[in-house]
Amino acid sequence: MNALAANIAESVQIAHKNWGWYLALGIALVLAGIYAIYEDTAATTASVIVIGAVVFIAGILQLAGAFLARGAGHVIILLLVGALDIIVGLMLLQHPTAGALTITLLLAALFVFSGIYRFVAALWLQFPYYGWAAFSGLVSLALGVLLWMQWPISGFWFIGFAVGVNFIFAGIAWSSLALKLKTA
Repeated sequence: MNALAANIAESVQIAHKNWGWYLALGIALVLAGIYAIYEDTAATTASVIVIGAVVFIAGILQLAGAFLARGAGHVIILLLVGALDIIVGLMLLQHPTAGALTITLLLAALFVFSGIYRFVAALWLQFPYYGWAAFSGLVSLALGVLLWMQWPISGFWFIGFAVGVNFIFAGIAWSSLALKLKTA
């Protein structure tokens, strides 16, 4: 137990010494987030290209895993999933605008159905503070409906906007950690 406490104390001291780097990361993320919101169409395209590249690489790794798992009974499934990942990744890389439109439409459907589910489940189960979960479901439902109503226009800006908002909140979190580490 003492060794664990010593490791934690040492990690906090190292982080305390490097608090400035965490603050720099936080500021950079906030600035990147603001820029992504400002240039939402370019951020959307860049995000879809990155998603396409990741899915393509995942497909290659799936195929490699299928060939390494020769004796397993699920090799065919691994091959099919790997091939599908490669095809989807290539489609996103070659047609990022169509990919953004498709992803936005799928996100709108996800927000609508998950919002309805969360709202109904919160009202049905009535766990402590269920009102917040119900409110969260309504917000998700409203976001999904708004995305759906604005589609296909929303497909050009929404992903970049969402990435920008995420960067801003991540930057605030890193900056807050840095300032807390400075005083630790």
